Amino acid sequence: MQLAKQFRLLAGYFHKKPRTIKRELFPLPWKEVILRVLADLVLTNGSMLGAAVIWAGFKPALLSQDPGVVRLITSGQTSIFTYVLLWSVLSITIFHLHGFYTRTRGYVNRYKALVIGRAVSLVIAVFIVVDHFFLLGGFSRAVAVLGWFLMLLSVGGMRLGKDLIVSMYRIEPRVPSPTKVKRVLVLGGAGYLGSALMPKLLAKGYKVRLLDSFVYGDASIAPLRSHPDFEVLKGDVREIHSVVDAMKDCEAVVDLAAIVGDPACDENRRLATEINRAATRMLIDIARGYGVKRFLFASSCSVYGASQFLMDEFSAASPLSTYAQTKVDSEKLLLDVASRDFYPTILRLGTLFGLSPRPRFDLVVNLLTARAAATGKITVFNGQQWRPFLHVNDAARAFMLCIEAESAVVAGEIFNVGDYRLNHQLSEVSEKVASIVPHVEVAHVDNGDQRNYRVSFDKIHPAWASSARSHWKREYASCTHGSGATT
Repeated sequence: MQLAKQFRLLAGYFHKKPRTIKRELFPLPWKEVILRVLADLVLTNGSMLGAAVIWAGFKPALLSQDPGVVRLITSGQTSIFTYVLLWSVLSITIFHLHGFYTRTRGYVNRYKALVIGRAVSLVIAVFIVVDHFFLLGGFSRAVAVLGWFLMLLSVGGMRLGKDLIVSMYRIEPRVPSPTKVKRVLVLGGAGYLGSALMPKLLAKGYKVRLLDSFVYGDASIAPLRSHPDFEVLKGDVREIHSVVDAMKDCEAVVDLAAIVGDPACDENRRLATEINRAATRMLIDIARGYGVKRFLFASSCSVYGASQFLMDEFSAASPLSTYAQTKVDSEKLLLDVASRDFYPTILRLGTLFGLSPRPRFDLVVNLLTARAAATGKITVFNGQQWRPFLHVNDAARAFMLCIEAESAVVAGEIFNVGDYRLNHQLSEVSEKVASIVPHVEVAHVDNGDQRNYRVSFDKIHPAWASSARSHWKREYASCTHGSGATT
């Protein structure tokens, strides 16, 4: 059923957009791919020719038994060209089919080594078969085996060695080239945070393009539709043609598209992984192919997990949930490809609260306030746990400032976004709600939720002073009034 569904979707896609393949090829990072292909050609042919030279040099007594080596070395350009052409075609074709130029950078450790080993082994195996049946076995099998070993060392060593270096050291990107942002693509912008951010972008004079699937409707963007600099595209970040169409002519991308929160991710882990992590790889490739330089990613302070310490951007991530793990994985994908021409910025947001054009009442502050107003009773789970809170308008302002900041300040950086004054225990939040909403009963319950973290904001604070404290009283009152009216 699933396979048939995928084929129907694929057929419909190509029927609707018959020339989409051509459009989708161009966003790929071809400059980088070509360099990697050329490097593989040099390494592959160098390994095989080197094997022949080594065999001839260290085994001169066996030359008479290996006429193929003698022929290769002494017959001149024709024979060498034939073998070089064969090695080149086989290696690039098989390497491409194994994802060397598309997928293997996302592979890690043992699995990546297995994929490389399988590809190199297949190149040699196919070469031996072709040589035996079409070139009359003119190349020594012993030399082919030696070439296989050298190819593993060169092709595999180059890729695995890079991963080893990256894992041992923090690679600082070069100073990024400056760029003036005119058009901003906001992915998932019809949601809670995006609907607060986009009016700010438009007010600053940016052209804003929105890509959203509108799972929760489009009422949040209704006031913006008449704005001349606002463009709306309906689509899914997992669909390559939607992203390709949306990314064109944009200088900056704000990625807010995600299944947000632990309960939502735990309910459908496969969907959460597809949207929160797998789509990030595709977004990166298309953005780089289009020359998009600024890529802002909405992460979460929940990546820190459980700790009694004050966590900063250099603290080790310790995700305790599917949601947090997908954020950590996407952060790594982005930072691994940071360069002078592509500089991602990671914003680890505190627990959001406050009203926006698309309200949410599954966030702890909003939820407690709404329940207090509607029922007069609230339940606080694990009241001694710490959380860094952040008003949704301050979160939107943080994205604005990163777009406007000098490239060198934000390129390849992680920022905890929040304010020291809003590191609170959940019990304190309930007390604040009870002080604003009269006659509220507060119940305290412990469960198995282990998340507990306080966060340092020293890194971002000099450039961004939160006004969140002033939002507490105003937004609690607004939430209370709104909840009561809705009920």
